[in-house]
Amino acid sequence: MTTIATDKYIYPPRPKTSLPFEEVSFFKDLGWVAQYKYNGSRCVIKHLPNGKIELWNRHAEKFRTYNPPTWLQDQIRSSLYKLGLNPTGYHLLDGELLDQKHTAIKDTVVIWDILVRDGQHLLGTTYGERHSTLYDVISTEERWLYKAHDFGIRLSDNVFFATNLGAPQWDGAWDTVLEVNKPYGDKPLLEGLVIKDPNGVLERGWRESNNGEWLVRCRVKTGRHNF
Repeated sequence: MTTIATDKYIYPPRPKTSLPFEEVSFFKDLGWVAQYKYNGSRCVIKHLPNGKIELWNRHAEKFRTYNPPTWLQDQIRSSLYKLGLNPTGYHLLDGELLDQKHTAIKDTVVIWDILVRDGQHLLGTTYGERHSTLYDVISTEERWLYKAHDFGIRLSDNVFFATNLGAPQWDGAWDTVLEVNKPYGDKPLLEGLVIKDPNGVLERGWRESNNGEWLVRCRVKTGRHNF
C-alpha cells in the first residue's frame, strides 16, 4: 500500500477481454466470481477528509453533465460509513452512476470496489480482500430491487453494493439479464456480467487501461456490441 494525495487521479480497473456468455464457463473452474454489468457511466467516487463527495468519470474528469444533488451526496456519504469507512478519511471507490445512459433508473450509484482507503492506495491487495473489507461490515443484507430483480445489497434508496455471484449462480444471473432487458430492445438495462478473479492483485492505475488481467467482460449482443 502507498500513501496517495487527494488530487492524484487513479483510473478504475478496466477489462481487456470480452467474451460471449457461452465461453466464460472456463472461469467457473478457476473460482472466479461475477457481477452484473449495468448500463451506466463508470464512476470513481471520491470521499474527501472534509466529507465532501465528488464523482469522476473513467477519463479523469469530473462529470460535466451530471452534478449529484445534495440528497444523493448525503446518501453516498452515509452508505460509505455503513461500509465501515472513516468519516474523516480520504477514500476512493470504484462504481457506476445509473442516470444518463438509460431511462429506467436515475440518480443511483453502484459501488463495486475500493481503491484507496484512509489515504492508502491499496496496491498489492486482492479483489477478494477488498470486497470482503466492505461486505463483512454491512449490518443487513436488505436487497436493492428493480421490479423484483435483485441488483445488489441496498445501502440506501439510491445507493447499492454490487453482489459477487459464485459460479453456480451465473446461469441464473444471465437469465435475469435477458429477462430485465426484454422491454428495452437494443438498449439493455443490464449489459451483461463482469467476471472477476478474487485473487487478482491491484496494480497501479495511472492509465485508462489497467488491471485487465483479472477482469473479463461478458455483454449481451446489441447493434453496438457483438458480446
